Amino acid sequence: MSLTQGFCPKCGAPSENGELCGKCRVKDAVWVEIADRAECIVCPTCGSIKTAGIWSDVAVDKEELAQNLANSAISFHKDVDEIQKEISIIDTSSNRSLATIHVIGNLYGIPLEETKKVKLVWAREQCDRCCRIAGSYYEGVIQVRASGRKPTLFELRRAAEIAYQVEDQLQTAGDRLSFVSSIDETKDGIDIVFSSQTIGASISHDICGALGGSFTTHPKLVGQKAGINIYRVTYSLRLPRFARGDIIRHGREYFQILRQSKDMLFVLDLATGQSRAFREDESDPLLGNIHETETGVVIYKDAGVLGFLDPKTGTTEEIAERSWLDTREGDTILFVRDGETLVLAGRDEDQEDFEAIAGELSE
Repeated sequence: MSLTQGFCPKCGAPSENGELCGKCRVKDAVWVEIADRAECIVCPTCGSIKTAGIWSDVAVDKEELAQNLANSAISFHKDVDEIQKEISIIDTSSNRSLATIHVIGNLYGIPLEETKKVKLVWAREQCDRCCRIAGSYYEGVIQVRASGRKPTLFELRRAAEIAYQVEDQLQTAGDRLSFVSSIDETKDGIDIVFSSQTIGASISHDICGALGGSFTTHPKLVGQKAGINIYRVTYSLRLPRFARGDIIRHGREYFQILRQSKDMLFVLDLATGQSRAFREDESDPLLGNIHETETGVVIYKDAGVLGFLDPKTGTTEEIAERSWLDTREGDTILFVRDGETLVLAGRDEDQEDFEAIAGELSE
């Protein structure tokens, strides 16, 4: 032992600079604290967890959750290093588990270990979101309608799909209280009932972006809470007068609607087979929809003209051929009438391809 080496003032053991030795420092310190009990509050409906008064969604199973809960009962001294933990858990009832915790560490050069049993309590409480859902809580409704017509089945399905997509996006971003309460069919469209103004506005904007149209808001005072006025808002959403698949005449040309924005039509040119876009003109007449066209079987081709058998009259009619369709004898064609003019709208065999293209454009 060096003469310059210090001594512990408490026990006389050698220590650097005359400070307390490691053993004495450990005696005066609590190297680990393990609580007797740890509680986790879980929503029995959706499985979300309440921590420090705040609900959050989790994507872990009970086994992992129990390990995390047991870990939360352990608190080490700030100078402990070389920490090792071993946790084993058994379920003692439907809402109780028992964790055996064995910890090893090193404090001031002294190896330490501790074993303790901790009771894990699984409390059940319905979360804020599920309470609102169970209580049919809502802050407004989006009335999806169409101008001068009824919305098509595609438009109604797409509007509902968009509503649930927005809900998923907001939930993923942490907005737990924004959800779709219900989607109800009416004779004129659908009503999307929502829980917050955030999701109501987002759904309305996204539906108009995908299907065209516009909306107006109509707030109604329904009461007060803590001196603050509470409103329910009706979003009156009107889809445009044309639907996807409608066939129109624009100028002297004919087009099939693929999708539309607020005032723009994205169309299939029935003369060339190319996609185009132009502003909607209120004077453009609607001739029909690609899903409700008349059909005929081609019996001959001659100099740019198709002869086909009209199933309604049983007579042979002629219609201008379109090179982009590559129509052959025996094919079933789709056509609409514009007065005395017959307009070739496509081949029955091609409709699945057109639906795929239109679906991609509407995303």
